[in-house]
Amino acid sequence: MKITPLDIQQQQFRVRFRGFDMVEVDNFLDLAANEFEELLRENNRLKEEDRQKAEKIQQLERSERDLHNALISAQQICEEMKNQARKEGELIIEEAKGNARKILQTAQGQAMQIETEITQLQRQRAEFEASLKSILEMHLSLLENRPGNQNFPPPVRAE
Repeated sequence: MKITPLDIQQQQFRVRFRGFDMVEVDNFLDLAANEFEELLRENNRLKEEDRQKAEKIQQLERSERDLHNALISAQQICEEMKNQARKEGELIIEEAKGNARKILQTAQGQAMQIETEITQLQRQRAEFEASLKSILEMHLSLLENRPGNQNFPPPVRAE
């Protein structure tokens, strides 16, 4: 059975012959009841303080868990971003290599075409020179064999 300060204050004792001084007993019981009441209030205050601190601890632990989870999420996102950037970089490099190969193939094709054109132009030049030489020789021959050519000295051939 729990005793309250009110129980102490209202406690009555039987009076006996040669018993205790009733005023002293009542004063002591009042003092004990007041002290007991103050101890109960202090105990309740401490229990409330303890409850608040336990609640604060739980709140801080939840915050810590949330921060920990947020940190892990941030690390995962960071890793995913790095991997994504790495993949994109590799794709860009592969695309650039493909473009470089195409450009190189195009340039090589153009170089071959230019070489073919140069060879063709050299052949045409040789044909033109041969044709021109043939025409000049024919004209020279006509000049040499023409009637009445005795007055002129023979032309000098340049080779």
